[in-house]
Amino acid sequence: MSTSWGYGGAGGAMENLLRQAQEQQRRLAEFQQQRAELRVTGESPDGLVRVTVDGDMKVGDIDVNARAMRLDSYTLAESLQAAIDAAYATFAERQQELMTEMLGGSDLVRRAQAGNLTPEDWFRQFGVDLTDPTRGLRR
Repeated sequence: MSTSWGYGGAGGAMENLLRQAQEQQRRLAEFQQQRAELRVTGESPDGLVRVTVDGDMKVGDIDVNARAMRLDSYTLAESLQAAIDAAYATFAERQQELMTEMLGGSDLVRRAQAGNLTPEDWFRQFGVDLTDPTRGLRR
């Protein structure tokens, strides 16, 4: 007696699941690469300070206009903080855009950010019901 594990059987279902997992792994690696390469700039409202934040969310370049040297230390610190805040806000927006592209839907992004996205929900978007142990075995 021979058992067929061809396409449509358990073997086909496993191959399909493996392909989907590999695709998700590729998409995640692409997201991580794009995020690592991300560079954004924020500017203070007075235009005197510009700050760049890199993919590790570290403040990199700080450009202080020579006119800012006339400010008192408190006002200069406020301008610097405003530029940093603007850079982080821009970084968060760009990161969300990248996540939306990767996940393919804003609802999934919101749920992932809130910590409410389960593996079952993730795979369901690709037509895979992880709760059905007999999927792919029926003909």
